[in-house]
Amino acid sequence: MIQESLELKGICKSFGGIKALDDISFRLHSGMVYGLAGENGAGKSTTMKIINGAYIADKGKILADGTPVKISSPLDAQHLGVGIVYQELNMLPDLSVAENIFISHLTGSKAGYINWKKIHKQAKELLHMMEIDIDTHTRLGDLKVAHQQLVAIVRALSQNCKVVILDEPTSALTDKDGKAVIRAVKRLKDLGYIVIYISHKLQEVLEVTDEIIVFRNGQKIGQYGSAELDEEKLAELIAGRKLKNKYPKKVFPRGEELLRFEHISVEGLLEDISFSVHRGEILGIAGLLGAGKTETAKALFGVFGKGHPRVAGDIYLDSKKITARQPSEAIARKIGLVPENRAEEGLVTEMSILDNIILASLKDVSRLGWINRKKVKGIMDEMVAALQIKCAGVEYPVSSLSGGNQQKVVLAKWIAAQSKIVVFDEPTRGIDVGAKVAVYELMNALVEQGVGVVVMSSEIEEVLNMSDKIIILKEGKIAGTFMAREIDKAKMQIYM
Repeated sequence: MIQESLELKGICKSFGGIKALDDISFRLHSGMVYGLAGENGAGKSTTMKIINGAYIADKGKILADGTPVKISSPLDAQHLGVGIVYQELNMLPDLSVAENIFISHLTGSKAGYINWKKIHKQAKELLHMMEIDIDTHTRLGDLKVAHQQLVAIVRALSQNCKVVILDEPTSALTDKDGKAVIRAVKRLKDLGYIVIYISHKLQEVLEVTDEIIVFRNGQKIGQYGSAELDEEKLAELIAGRKLKNKYPKKVFPRGEELLRFEHISVEGLLEDISFSVHRGEILGIAGLLGAGKTETAKALFGVFGKGHPRVAGDIYLDSKKITARQPSEAIARKIGLVPENRAEEGLVTEMSILDNIILASLKDVSRLGWINRKKVKGIMDEMVAALQIKCAGVEYPVSSLSGGNQQKVVLAKWIAAQSKIVVFDEPTRGIDVGAKVAVYELMNALVEQGVGVVVMSSEIEEVLNMSDKIIILKEGKIAGTFMAREIDKAKMQIYM
């Protein structure tokens, strides 16, 4: 069991012909918070998975308190005292808080007897230790996402861990809700845990960590005291270049109407949503989690189905009234959706990168049921180069990619399909600062080509700096509509 330190020495790992990690060495001490920073594909996730036993290093050593240890599986890591909270919360919403905390060890009895009184008592003790005020009997799904994240952290602690790895713990949270997680991280430090913190929110990383380890192209660039850095310097270290403009918005002449929503309502989710998108502009839709952004996107994409008893209102594309009974009809009309939950709704993760990219344009690359491989290769070469998708090869499964590169594959799919309208739902969640700029530049390129772009985000700066027109949603209703030049961050926060 790890007590005071965890050390990596000369760790190397390759996948196919790609060297994911090259001679990674660092030492972590108790009572410290360490940030792992780097672009998507830089090696952060691979390092985390080696510490957690999901991957086995090809070369190098792991030492616990100076003694070499072997971590061949997540169970080995757990026995050593390593706990992890992944970006995509693997929780059970219909069970109680206490049941979620102890789900992997509800019973210590060979007969399978569960001592519920003891379970709730221990859950309360852990929550109290972390200074978290949540009733252990509450159904997890009734909690806000920030509190579910806190329960996930406590679940890791329930397994007697000493090292806590947090992977993008606030990526799905607003700045306000994220503060609860940051308080929990600071509490872990005070209690003497070794905390590894991974996030693309640079200001947050600087605030919560003591030291930051920067990765680039599978190598450790350096280990820095957080107090020595500012956001600009950290972004430069991550990207390996100076980022002149985090929000490279271009302005184009406003053209004809491409898309119009008229009084769209979805029972219990949306009420009287109306807006239009014109050629040459980006429409930004802002709102907190649960405000109705995702539901608006799904209404356009046919997820709810036109004629469904819960849906009312009309949608117009190129001034023609359309029905959106199912996603296949939206795709046929050249409407693309980059969903908030890319792994479950935007990708088939066990299929190859190539197959995912051509999934929405099979009719365009095939004839009589036969796929034109030469045409597909041309599309792949163009997409991988244009979006800088880091992969060992397009024949590899999407699941082998980092989160940011998976996002790029979703974007590539809709570009390859020559979409007329592209809706981005939380487009830069979980991707690095350099990749964010690349996504924004892609939005500019789409607008320049005449594509209608809608950006839905809970990140105020993103909507404010990349939109021409802004709609603010709150509780499924439009709270305000503004031209981007008419509003600032403070005013947006009031409406949200």
